[in-house]
Amino acid sequence: MSSPRTTHSAGLNFHRAVLAALGVALLPATVSAALSVYEPFNYTALASLGGQNGGTGFSGAWTATTGTSTVNTPGLTFGSLTVLGNRATTAASTATTQTRGLSSPVGGVTGTTYFSFLLRPDNTAAANNAEFALIGGTASLFIGKPSNGNNYVLDTTATGGTQNASSTAYTSGTAVLMVLRADFVGGGGDTFKLFINPNASVEPGVADATKSAYDVGTVSTIQFNGNLGFSIDELKIGSSYADVVPETGTWGSMIAVLGIGGIAWLRQRAVRRAAKAASASAVPVVH
Repeated sequence: MSSPRTTHSAGLNFHRAVLAALGVALLPATVSAALSVYEPFNYTALASLGGQNGGTGFSGAWTATTGTSTVNTPGLTFGSLTVLGNRATTAASTATTQTRGLSSPVGGVTGTTYFSFLLRPDNTAAANNAEFALIGGTASLFIGKPSNGNNYVLDTTATGGTQNASSTAYTSGTAVLMVLRADFVGGGGDTFKLFINPNASVEPGVADATKSAYDVGTVSTIQFNGNLGFSIDELKIGSSYADVVPETGTWGSMIAVLGIGGIAWLRQRAVRRAAKAASASAVPVVH
């Protein structure tokens, strides 16, 4: 028969194993890797965006093709998305196009790339647009509010061309998180899926809008443009969905924390019991 100390040790080890296993088993399956491109607009407030060269993964500074964009504080936020710095803002009723090259182009070959950004329309005007764009060697794709509609779309032109619309209408003053999955096939028809305000740690099974059989070629430049008057922030490009979505709390991470805390609690309990047992078994010394 095991001694009480041995039995308690076995029980402690069992609880440790169970708690640790729960934490590992329920953690998100995909671990976020490093972003290939990140632009948090961490520049001095009220500075012109043109000429700014911060962030990572770019081949040069921002260029104002038309109009101007300024850096404003504070930055945009969305749920538990980790944010840094300020935001870029365009003026209302003024055509603005801001462009920046990527140091490592994407597309042109078979592979999947994820893009995300925060977009906040700052005005109300049905005839004006606010969009982020992938400028490809073959064609371009625009994501956001078009000039001929109120719902967010995947758009083939900045002025409202062939659109694949979502059911989500824009609201002035409300930031949305746009996540784009781009499945490039290298010379064939690429497929794009738009997720609006996703907050799950796992990629949604159904997209808010999809654009299929649309070849953009190699994307070496990103852009945002429009005359609605809007703010944009937290531009990210990564190789997985987990790279670009919020760090939402999940049951896995909660259980992992509980597992760590539970092990610490069990250890403290074991120490208290051992001390109590030692005190009870101590034999008084008679002088």
